[in-house]
Amino acid sequence: MPFDELLVEVDRLAGEGFLSQELICQGGQSKYRMIHGEQFIGRPSIADLIDQASLVISHGGATVIQLLIARKPFIAFPNPRGAGDHQTSFLRKIAQVSDISWSSDIADLCSLINDRIAKGPAKIRSDFPRASGIIMSMTDSSRSFS
Repeated sequence: MPFDELLVEVDRLAGEGFLSQELICQGGQSKYRMIHGEQFIGRPSIADLIDQASLVISHGGATVIQLLIARKPFIAFPNPRGAGDHQTSFLRKIAQVSDISWSSDIADLCSLINDRIAKGPAKIRSDFPRASGIIMSMTDSSRSFS
């Protein structure tokens, strides 16, 4: 899905010198073309880019889980073009169990960058059960699986 307004804001901040590191952006179907960074439409995997990044600015989709697992500092914005604005509800749920940096307002990007850099990678609450614990609690120990 296009997300031109996010690309415009990232490019603007880079042009003002606020984002001084190399920028590599997945633009997808966006029409906007960045002036201050490399932009690509898509690729089979962005795992290598995530590994190399010091900070990731993302849409509010499943990439958020990948970033939490990779323990990368990131900022997320829900793309309002998603069906039923599901990215906003997804980010709200993730924010209930972690200290992610996100907003529905692209104008918050600058302050979120400063805040996330100070905090480092987002952390999942220690009292939140891990997936394995949830699965194990759902499994009847007397039942065998084959």
